[in-house]
Amino acid sequence: MSLSHYLFDKKRHLLYLIFVSLFIFSPFYFQANTGGAGLSLAYNIPTWTIASWLIAIGLMTVSANKIVTLPQTWLALIFFPVLILINGVFSETDQPIEFLFRLLYILGGISFLFALLQFNLKQSSIDIALAIIIIASGCQAILATVQIISPDFFLTWSFSQSDTVPRGTFQQVNVLASFLSTGIITTLYYLSRPRLINRRLVEKIMLLGVSSISLYVVISSGSRVGLLSLLLAVPIVISSRWKQLKRQKLILILLVIFYTIAIILASNGFERTVDKTLQLTEKSYSTSRIAMYTIGLEIISDKPLEGHGIGTFLLVWNKKASDFVNRHPETALPTYVTHPHNELLLWAIEGGLLAVVGILAFMVSILVAIYRCGLQRGGAYAAMLLPITLHTQVELPFYISSVHWFLWLFIIYLVLRNQKKEFAVNISQAMTRLIQIISASLAIGITIFMINIARAQADLYNYVHNKNTQPPYLQIALNNLYFKPLAEQVAMRAMLYSAIENKDSENIIRFESWATEYVTHSPELKMYEDLISASVYLRPEGKGCDAISAGLAMYAHNKPLQKAYLQCEVIK
Repeated sequence: MSLSHYLFDKKRHLLYLIFVSLFIFSPFYFQANTGGAGLSLAYNIPTWTIASWLIAIGLMTVSANKIVTLPQTWLALIFFPVLILINGVFSETDQPIEFLFRLLYILGGISFLFALLQFNLKQSSIDIALAIIIIASGCQAILATVQIISPDFFLTWSFSQSDTVPRGTFQQVNVLASFLSTGIITTLYYLSRPRLINRRLVEKIMLLGVSSISLYVVISSGSRVGLLSLLLAVPIVISSRWKQLKRQKLILILLVIFYTIAIILASNGFERTVDKTLQLTEKSYSTSRIAMYTIGLEIISDKPLEGHGIGTFLLVWNKKASDFVNRHPETALPTYVTHPHNELLLWAIEGGLLAVVGILAFMVSILVAIYRCGLQRGGAYAAMLLPITLHTQVELPFYISSVHWFLWLFIIYLVLRNQKKEFAVNISQAMTRLIQIISASLAIGITIFMINIARAQADLYNYVHNKNTQPPYLQIALNNLYFKPLAEQVAMRAMLYSAIENKDSENIIRFESWATEYVTHSPELKMYEDLISASVYLRPEGKGCDAISAGLAMYAHNKPLQKAYLQCEVIK
């Protein structure tokens, strides 16, 4: 074996290891956490660590081969992050940390996509990568099945739960459903690949079994987005790969039998899904949705070009929602809205039309690339992209699961891999070494940062939930760039209620001053509740009416605040 072939095999096997770690093992990483999104969820920490090493290896490959491989539409792909960066530079933001990590999230994803292109993988390697994704979805499906059938099985382990709603390791049912739906579509495509046609029947039956378990879980979960994505994507992948699939009549017959059994076993979940879908037509739901989108469009119209700034959604939403409710008192809105349940709408509000144009440029370039792939491959890739893409239009899956982000980008890589250009890079040996050192340092630096993130996450959880925690308190979390805002909030809240218990007026005044400033840029409902507690103590004759009025100005649709405000009117 030649040296070049030996090095290629080493790099390819390393990529397999990275994929196994990224899609199979990293979602199962667990440590106690306070919940939320992003790096506040434990499994996202190793996911980004592993992805950073793949990016570093991609950079090293460029420096070693002195060739950079880019998709034909690479300018359209980087248009979005460039616009966001320009937007952030020229727009003031009250949330610099959130802006930084949102930008790094996008840049990291684009770097991951470009790094994959440097490996120049053959179709046999792609088939192995697809098999890894199928195994990953199968692991989640098996765990979710246990959660449905016997939620007490894990007892005190990390995946125990009190209900029979399947979540896998993702802590949210729709996030699991879109992941499993992607696995199902990938399995159907994989079965049509030439590599599988001549494989043993038992291997194909195992694939059908994994896919059927996933289908059972998706239907049992009652996830509308999961079921809808399957109803749309399954016909697309079967019709586009029909020429290959029809050669395997036995597999098609077994597919129908396995899927029918899964649907029958999950019939109760199917009925729940139908009932939830019918609720969409009910007046209260439809009115609420229409109101939310109307409010969103009004917010956009205030700053259509540049948007209101990354991380400002809660502030601008509550101001506009309260104004809308005052103009339309009959409006029914959710008590607390943290996001608009639509990725495109969120970016339009925070990033303006510039961000939307960047996203559309990205999506159009992908659609063009899918079209160029032809019906057989392009149709299959479109079907594989559909579950997660559809999910982004009703929720924000990428904020909860970075695994979804990298899985979605890998499928985009499949679309782009045959439509690429190679550019020679004329760099010296010294520059080659420098790039390799920088790449390794980047991966090592991110790994160390993620370890610190995990420690800060544990520090924060122990402070909130472990009554036996010893001082010094929150030292790790308060010194961590990512967790510092949350740690500060938790520390100040603890100080408030300790001060109330100890009748420490000085610290209560200190909290009130801090919280009053805090809600000017992040008007969280819980913070207004804390301000009411502080006001009730400091001004018992007012019964917290000043803080109640301030909260109601931001949450005019909040029923408890409305009721409390009426009590204030009675006192007056």
